[in-house]
Amino acid sequence: MTIKKNLLIITALFATSSAMAGEFSLGAGAVFNESPYKGYNETTSAVPLISYEGDRFYIRQTTGGWILWKDEKNELSFTASWMPLHFDPDDNDDRQMKTLDERKASAFVGGAYYRHERWGSLKIAASGDAMDESGGVVGEISYFRPIRMERLTLTPSFGVFYSDESYNDYYYGVSGNESRRSGLNEYTAGDSWTPYVGLAAKYQLTQKLYLHASAVYTVLPDDVKNSPMIDREESFALMTGLTWRF
Repeated sequence: MTIKKNLLIITALFATSSAMAGEFSLGAGAVFNESPYKGYNETTSAVPLISYEGDRFYIRQTTGGWILWKDEKNELSFTASWMPLHFDPDDNDDRQMKTLDERKASAFVGGAYYRHERWGSLKIAASGDAMDESGGVVGEISYFRPIRMERLTLTPSFGVFYSDESYNDYYYGVSGNESRRSGLNEYTAGDSWTPYVGLAAKYQLTQKLYLHASAVYTVLPDDVKNSPMIDREESFALMTGLTWRF
């Protein structure tokens, strides 16, 4: 099973709509996910839902942050994230894809800056591969705005992810040796910008219990979709789950 980048986006949407200062929530959800890799069907995966906001530390799903500076409108933090993107040829159904090398998930460290205004929030983030699986650098520029009603909070968002050449070539490139084994064309990927739009919803069922749903649509950039490992031009993910606020 491959967990794709849109899962990172969808869980990030969950985090932006779930926690307030000094709040901790824990739960579980299910994600329907379309993998762009050949040989994978649509999958449904169980995921934990974790969110904590403190004065100096936060957990927003797959990212932990240490706040270096914060006021009413600004937040600057050092971040450590788990990037679950990986490729396992043993789990793939395509004959050619089964002969490729494994691509492993990795941990990334970097920084994130948030600017909060009445019209919404901006996020700028960048991080590098701390485990040197890809040796790559990724970044994000995004906008989101929680719209709070009596029991329902809606958070529309849009943004773009940046992936450098090392990151993309590790996950989507095909080496000469792999090409000879598989029959796929040799391919070297460059850097890319991946746009997305999303919507997260949180509904308060009881004083402590919340229902969550998030959807994300991603358009794959040319340097990804032109890879012989890829067989689609866009990707979609949907998550639903329940959390308990402590």
